[in-house]
Amino acid sequence: MTLGKLLKKASEYLFERNVEDPSLEAGLLLSWLLKKDVGYIYANPEIVLDDEKEKEYLSIVERRGRHEPYAYITGECGFLDYTFYVDPNVLIPRGDTELLAQSALYALGQQPAFFNQDMFRLNKKKQYKVLDIGTGSGCLAVSIAKGHASAFVDAVDISVNALDIARKNAERYGVQEKINFINADFLDKSIVLSGDYDLIVSNPPYIPIKEMPYLMESVRNYEPYNALAAGEDGLIFYHEIAKRAASLLLDSGIIIVECGYNQGHEISEMFFDKGFITLLLKDLSGINRVVAATKK
Repeated sequence: MTLGKLLKKASEYLFERNVEDPSLEAGLLLSWLLKKDVGYIYANPEIVLDDEKEKEYLSIVERRGRHEPYAYITGECGFLDYTFYVDPNVLIPRGDTELLAQSALYALGQQPAFFNQDMFRLNKKKQYKVLDIGTGSGCLAVSIAKGHASAFVDAVDISVNALDIARKNAERYGVQEKINFINADFLDKSIVLSGDYDLIVSNPPYIPIKEMPYLMESVRNYEPYNALAAGEDGLIFYHEIAKRAASLLLDSGIIIVECGYNQGHEISEMFFDKGFITLLLKDLSGINRVVAATKK
């Protein structure tokens, strides 16, 4: 079958299964499979694909038709200026979390491109100690370690499999010596972390359990449940971070967390009640997506 006919068949299949932007996805999947630019695919519709590649392509199109995330099919996802390995053991990095990463780099004294929000800054030091709670793919830990020469990160996650992916990403960008991977449940009060952190970052689970059935099928059926669901109100991790902040953070330190679309003010109040001043940072849709806090 020619590329043109394959694309038409794939687009129609994805359309029938309510995949958003089916023509775009069909082209991206074929581009990824053939390791060719999308422009090449569309400029050469008469090229005939051999039987083996044709079957492989239709197989991954079927997977996408079942709403398996594109990133899990390809095994990679873009984040900031990097490309991270992902699989179903980790959340797929999203644009909202890029705001968290940019905020962290700004706090460390960098000036990320297109970042123009009010944000706290750390005092200048020769070396910064960072804690990443719930590191998942390691997108935050690696972006911070790669983006700032003097930043060293403790990256905590309850999942051994997630930490394996995070290590691969650290090795991909040559920062494995700057990140200490820790297999632990942050909610387990017996877990002892070293403390004296300049910066704490976290994109924790924050979906209330009652909302899980209403998530998009691609999220609900494929992404790791424990990285999404967080108790009855979705705030369990923020309560614990606020409670332990004083013992983990230096007096001049900063905490930055991502949150759900309607959680920002409540999380801000949690930190305020623990003696912090806070800022709310908005995503591209104008939603309070990141809470930053530092001691009064």
